[in-house]
Amino acid sequence: MTPETLAHIAASYLTIRLGPVTLGPVETSIVVMALAAALLAGFNLWRIGRREERMARLASLRIGTLDREQVVSEARIPWYRRLGGIVAASPAVGASDRERLLGLLDAAGIRAHGRLASVVAAKVCAAAVLAGLVWIGLEAYQLLLGMTIIRWALPFAGFMLGWRLPDIVLSRLAARRRLRLENGMPDALDLLVVCAEAGVSLNQAIGEVSRGLRASNSVVAEEFALTADEMRVQADVEAVIDNMVRRTGLASLAGIMTTLKQSLRFGTPLAESLRLLASEMRTTRQMRMEERAARLPVLLVLPMGMFILPALFIVIGTPVVLRVIDSLGSGFGSR
Repeated sequence: MTPETLAHIAASYLTIRLGPVTLGPVETSIVVMALAAALLAGFNLWRIGRREERMARLASLRIGTLDREQVVSEARIPWYRRLGGIVAASPAVGASDRERLLGLLDAAGIRAHGRLASVVAAKVCAAAVLAGLVWIGLEAYQLLLGMTIIRWALPFAGFMLGWRLPDIVLSRLAARRRLRLENGMPDALDLLVVCAEAGVSLNQAIGEVSRGLRASNSVVAEEFALTADEMRVQADVEAVIDNMVRRTGLASLAGIMTTLKQSLRFGTPLAESLRLLASEMRTTRQMRMEERAARLPVLLVLPMGMFILPALFIVIGTPVVLRVIDSLGSGFGSR
């Protein structure tokens, strides 16, 4: 057999037809390599899981006080968290990206165990799914057949979009949560003023605020409850206050916490300063609402021009046009 005959036979065996989709030798090779990589990754994850299960059993035998089944069940981490942990520890996700993702998770209020690994796994799955959908769409409808560079660039663009999609969702969740924090912070300051005037310590006052706002604004109550818990464990109150400012990302909250730190450091009266800050935050919130209300006429121009004005012109102008047509018809008919 000649090399051309062997190449033709290999191409015929590597060509797969799935309904309207035809996979050539190159596409079939890519699919086979992707499946092999997925099987290898699954095998590695299974092997890691088995090793962690053996280590958990050994730990339970050494300690003797822990229940063996409980230790084994705790060692069974979901597959997506294992995948996210592997990718997060790889050079594909740098230290700055990990810090940025943790900041977004804190701002969005997501503090579950293994949150970073779950987000990275979501990024990987979304990237793979979008890239696969773009590639399947191009092959199914035979689009851009003569443009090889664009056919390779579109799945890559889908991969990058899927990789960024969880970040966009987290940013939206963080912005929504930040708005709720800004709206509920003046009420929290009023409660802090009441507690300060009653002679309650700062730690107890923050705990009372978290309990008092639990029904009206759960986001602010959650932040104050977390700050109160940190104050019970950590002796450095200023570091706890800085952590709260870093988690929320509010510029207005930074001024409030600066006032709290000055009061703790120099013994200045706290109630009057907090009352002034609460008044300023209410003024800022009112100005923000007035700004959004002032933007409404500009935002309503486009829907009015597209949907309301054409219908209004039809209702008003149709009788006039019909009467003009009747008048012209009767005038020309009489002649």
